[in-house]
Amino acid sequence: MTEILKTDGSHFITVDGKAVASIPEVHGATDTFEKIEDGAYRWRRHTDTPVDSMRMEIILLGGATFTMVPAVSYNGNGWGDTPEYVGDRAEDGTPWSWASHRVTIPSCTYSENEAVSLALMAEANSNSACSLYKVDEGEKHVLIFPEEERPKTLHRHFWGEPFQGTMEPRCDFEGIILCLPSDGSRHRYKGLLDFAWRYYGHAIKAPKSAEELYRLSIAYCHYLLQREKDGFVGFTNGAQWCPYSYSYDKLEHTYEIGWVGQNVSLANAFIYDHIVNGNKKHLSIGIAALDSWLKYFNQEKGFIPAHVNYPKRHSAWSIDWSTVKKEDVDRWEWGEAQLEGILESAGKPKRSKGVAAAHDACNLGTAAEGYFEGYDLLQKIGIDRPEYLKAALSTCNFALQSQDENGCFAKSWDREGNVISKKGTIGCFLILPLLNAYKRTNDEKYLDSAVRAFDFYYEELEREGFTTAGALDTYSIDKESSSPLLRDALALFDVTKNRDYIAKAEKIAWYLCTWMMHFTVEYPDGCVIKEMNYDTFGSTSVSTPHNACDQYALRDVLSFMKLYELTGNAQWRERALAFWCNATQGISDGTLVINDRLRPAGSQDEAIAHTRWGRNSTPAFSPTQWLSAWPCAFRLENLRWHEDWSIFDEGLTEIKGHLR
Repeated sequence: MTEILKTDGSHFITVDGKAVASIPEVHGATDTFEKIEDGAYRWRRHTDTPVDSMRMEIILLGGATFTMVPAVSYNGNGWGDTPEYVGDRAEDGTPWSWASHRVTIPSCTYSENEAVSLALMAEANSNSACSLYKVDEGEKHVLIFPEEERPKTLHRHFWGEPFQGTMEPRCDFEGIILCLPSDGSRHRYKGLLDFAWRYYGHAIKAPKSAEELYRLSIAYCHYLLQREKDGFVGFTNGAQWCPYSYSYDKLEHTYEIGWVGQNVSLANAFIYDHIVNGNKKHLSIGIAALDSWLKYFNQEKGFIPAHVNYPKRHSAWSIDWSTVKKEDVDRWEWGEAQLEGILESAGKPKRSKGVAAAHDACNLGTAAEGYFEGYDLLQKIGIDRPEYLKAALSTCNFALQSQDENGCFAKSWDREGNVISKKGTIGCFLILPLLNAYKRTNDEKYLDSAVRAFDFYYEELEREGFTTAGALDTYSIDKESSSPLLRDALALFDVTKNRDYIAKAEKIAWYLCTWMMHFTVEYPDGCVIKEMNYDTFGSTSVSTPHNACDQYALRDVLSFMKLYELTGNAQWRERALAFWCNATQGISDGTLVINDRLRPAGSQDEAIAHTRWGRNSTPAFSPTQWLSAWPCAFRLENLRWHEDWSIFDEGLTEIKGHLR
């Protein structure tokens, strides 16, 4: 039983009579606590006289075995090589502090040890911040008023100035405490996430019907479609704003089979559209695109390539930017997506050709699975493309040959199939096509490889409390690497019927939910996000270095729906619908104008800088204005893989066990 007791002026949180956390006394202030449910309390502090700042502090006694600031810090970060918040304080010894909206639960800090899990949170939009750091007595959680970010703020690959907000003097402050007894496991953030969902969440509806979203998504596929002189047919990676034309132009002649470009998925979307709507033109485009990528198949090593790039008459990457100063770059000459990379490269040594030519597990796994799907779709209408099946199986065989004995796959390879980078959960992208290969061939080698790989990556999550290296523009702790691992667990259950995989799938899903925004941020007038009427609830942050929200959880909608079917836990279905409704915001119908820029039909921002996190080419609190291909592809996957579109139209109507 959890209680809050007062002793000698200070309060202590106790479990079964034993003190597990202390709340230091503040002179001139009175603390009261209202029970919300078992383990959860509303903490109210009243000061004798008005004050213009406040710190509400709790100390987990004896220290922590794991700490987390959801979507910002996992046990102090430090995995990888991208600038991020490392440790509990900056180089000058100042503890980090983060604005409420940088965290996926308002101003939330979490820690655990062998006895309890402890979290401190704020009410949404309460002009607050948080901090979490070690002190002699244990792990200190701090709720800070007014909002601040110190001693510096993280942006995309660079650091900005600190932020200090203000507030009118007042006497009353509130926080939320959650203290739950240990069940003996590690990384027990499930209890926090369950509470936060029921406390902060709300109903949400998709802004457009599934039928309209399907039509617009197909339209954007057409916009991205390109044909090269040699006959190659593909879908360019997206559209960027170009000052020289004052319009959105395609990022020409640059193709990717998975990740950002999703060429194999978009090709299958066109084939599917022919099957359901009889559009023969779409059938020919889909087949042409799949055939085109096979022209670049690596015959020696046996894998489908990740990228195909054609020479451009005016290419940013034909210039040696290492000799150019940032201030000398003509920002009107380049599209904003290119400009981002140019400014990062200016004045720095050129990247090696090996890194630029990398073929990664994300793209290879996506490609193999996509060619399996393309083969199956065409079989339905009597078209046999055995070369698609052969390409997918060959890519699986490349994975088998490159797999370590412990089950690990590499993160990336060069054109010759030599390993460039080894570490990262991203290797689990190869598990799904291996299971697909097993189901088609009944060859145990594919199942054995998939099981060993899953065990390797899942044990990493169990051991560390996070997954890594799925977001290819960073090398860090992230969300994207957990998405394929969740699909893998569900697919392994489907193949083996071993219910242990359901429990593991839930563990992965709870981790993924640490990246999910549990509340709606209120933005000031004049802010681009406010003008868009963008609701942060249900979106997901990208990675520990990339504290922005994107639509990647579209890949998890059907996984969470499957978890609901397997477990009966209504929260999985609720979260799936929140993913969908959030990620279908801001899609242009062809007349949408954002920031005085008219957007092509079906296009959507890759991400939203929902917090004080900006890019070299776009400021904080704004959309990226990079209209990439992958959100469109993932929308279409959901719509072709789930025939009942009524659930998408209904949206999230209620949250079971809602606390307010």
